[in-house]
Amino acid sequence: MEKKYKDLRSIPWVEKYRPKHLNDIISQTLTIQSLKNFVEKKTLPHLIFAGPAGTGKTSTARSLINDFLRTERIPQDCILEKNASDEVRMGKLDQIKNFVFHKGITNVNLHKFVVLDEADNIPKAVQSAFRRIIEMAPPNVKFIFMCNFVEKIIDPILSRCAIFRFYPLPRAGFDINIKSIAKNEKIKVSKSIFDAIYYITSGDMRQAINLLQMIVALHEDEKLNNIPVNPDVVYEISGYLPPKKLNNLYKQCKSLNYTETLKIINNLQGFSSRGLFRQIMSKILSSDLKYPVRERILTIIAEYDYRLTLEADPQIQINGFFANLISILGEA
Repeated sequence: MEKKYKDLRSIPWVEKYRPKHLNDIISQTLTIQSLKNFVEKKTLPHLIFAGPAGTGKTSTARSLINDFLRTERIPQDCILEKNASDEVRMGKLDQIKNFVFHKGITNVNLHKFVVLDEADNIPKAVQSAFRRIIEMAPPNVKFIFMCNFVEKIIDPILSRCAIFRFYPLPRAGFDINIKSIAKNEKIKVSKSIFDAIYYITSGDMRQAINLLQMIVALHEDEKLNNIPVNPDVVYEISGYLPPKKLNNLYKQCKSLNYTETLKIINNLQGFSSRGLFRQIMSKILSSDLKYPVRERILTIIAEYDYRLTLEADPQIQINGFFANLISILGEA
């Protein structure tokens, strides 16, 4: 049992349970059905998959290629995968050009795929160069662009691709996937743990699977089928405040007790500043606060969250945010 347990940890579950075929993908129903029709008719356009992280863009791309080529493993000479934000620059387009236009000695009509992740981070000048490559590419070569924000892709590329939008998994699809993994790994997980995982990940299945594996790994000295039912461990390892701590913090804010609020914040360790903003936003949205108080608070949450993206000091921003929050609540 001990050896089997250690073997379980050696494989990242996101890879172990990555779908291999379009039929294996539970969510994104309309997108998957359209892609199945392309496979059935053997007519595939260039594609753009747009949506948040963890919604299945990469899994769908690989599953599509597997089904199109009718294989379980994509041959290396049929696919070129690049992380566009790191590797695709003007000086590195030669590798892509060579792959696209190289005919090879045998099977010149072999289907080939160029898969570019984080394509919205490709500089505009390089995107313009891609436009020309797409125009001149042989019919057997197809591009699949994956991005979080389709608005950052230039129009000439958008007009040459079929665009499919991916959405975070709804709770029903999440439950099917995550419970199937738990059952397959022979672990018992309480509903409160699943609730906490879904709350933290917001339908990001990749993050959810990684988080589940982390929870199991934290208890490797215990039996696999005896995962603790306390969901606080899920919040803490994710940098989120457990519900009781969050409620106490929000209570102090509503009481306009800035001194006690700062004391709570300063005693917190290892929490995510942006995660805390998101948790406070959830409390505001579910509260009975009226217009314009609620809108003013949501506006300052957006402002301080944006400052964090610009690498402002988290502690200063957190202190400033709660000073503003308490000031607005005091005027309500």
